[in-house]
Amino acid sequence: MLTFSMLSGCDFQNSKRIPSLTESYRKTDKLPFGSYIAYKGFQSEFPDYWINIADKPFDKTWDDIKSNSNKYSLYFLITKNLILSVDEVNAMIEYVKAGNDLFISADYIDTKLLDAVYCNINRKSEIVNEVNGKMRDTHVSMFYDKQFETSKYSYYYFPFLNYFSSYDTSYARVLGVNEKNLPDYIVLFEGKGRLYLHLAPRVFSNYFLLTNHNFQYFEYVTAYLRFDPQYVFWDEYYKNYSSTQNRNNLDDNNNNNNDHFSSLSVIQKNPSLSWAFYLALAGILLFAFFNMKRKQRIIDVIKPNSNATVAFTETIGKLYLQQKNNKNISEKMITYFYEYIRKKYFINTSFINEEFINILSSKSGFAHSETKELFEFVKNIQLQEDVTDDQLLKLNIKIENFKKNK
Repeated sequence: MLTFSMLSGCDFQNSKRIPSLTESYRKTDKLPFGSYIAYKGFQSEFPDYWINIADKPFDKTWDDIKSNSNKYSLYFLITKNLILSVDEVNAMIEYVKAGNDLFISADYIDTKLLDAVYCNINRKSEIVNEVNGKMRDTHVSMFYDKQFETSKYSYYYFPFLNYFSSYDTSYARVLGVNEKNLPDYIVLFEGKGRLYLHLAPRVFSNYFLLTNHNFQYFEYVTAYLRFDPQYVFWDEYYKNYSSTQNRNNLDDNNNNNNDHFSSLSVIQKNPSLSWAFYLALAGILLFAFFNMKRKQRIIDVIKPNSNATVAFTETIGKLYLQQKNNKNISEKMITYFYEYIRKKYFINTSFINEEFINILSSKSGFAHSETKELFEFVKNIQLQEDVTDDQLLKLNIKIENFKKNK
């Protein structure tokens, strides 16, 4: 059993600054998400074995095992994201079918390996919570029949929500569940061996294992492993590395924090993500290209010229009508009427007499009697102090009748 005396020299307490939360899972890393505690616990689970540190691609390790093994071996792998080449996937399947045990715990497991064992995982909820920075109390549990109660192993961080959405129940068994009681730890029986798949690598972090009694969960997880292998391997090669990159052998004392997992490598390894990424990139480029073109300024609509004279006349007319000054209006009407006669018939309107009426009637063709009646009415209007609405209307009718005469 692991004791806290193993932690002498660890920097978990009395630190004035927040430690790095990088999920390295390296056996020498004593930061919150290193696996120093898990590695010490793994050593205590196999006290009589020399733990081999795997520091090269799995297919190379398998080549070494095949030529020297006459009994099954155990390979224990913890990483944030597991990216594999086709050769590595084929080697893993061959390794398990040959009778060996392979344990993998990762947030992301390469789809090539999952497809080879007919499994699918759902990571959407956990990714959404991480992107939004939502932390809370979360837990995992071992799986038992519904009639039995199981302990919950909890801590405060991003929730455990990854789970296996599908798997072949004919040769798979559920061993553990997340906080939603959905399977996040299964074992698959391939050939003569076993493939253990686990989707919550943070349970192997120093932070989780040192919280409450959570180390018991580590003991339960590893209790399903067979404990009499010929070789035992602890992986240090796939810690935050992509198989498409050049990988250097890891040094136990190397504290280099520049080895970050590349999100682009995950996209490149998945055809569907690659297509979505490149389509999105093409859409952005097209949008930028078409918006670079000069946009024509909006041409203002030119309104046709309005008849200002008519508008002015209407305005003045409304003003006079509102004031109800019929006398003033009648005088203006008579003045404009005389102006009309002077311009059209070239007759002097200074003296309105019988001679004027005869000449105007002759030139206009308007009846003499009606012409005489018109100017008599005009004279009466001019002599009155007040003009009624009826008189004003009658004056207007008489003048218009004269103008309309052909």
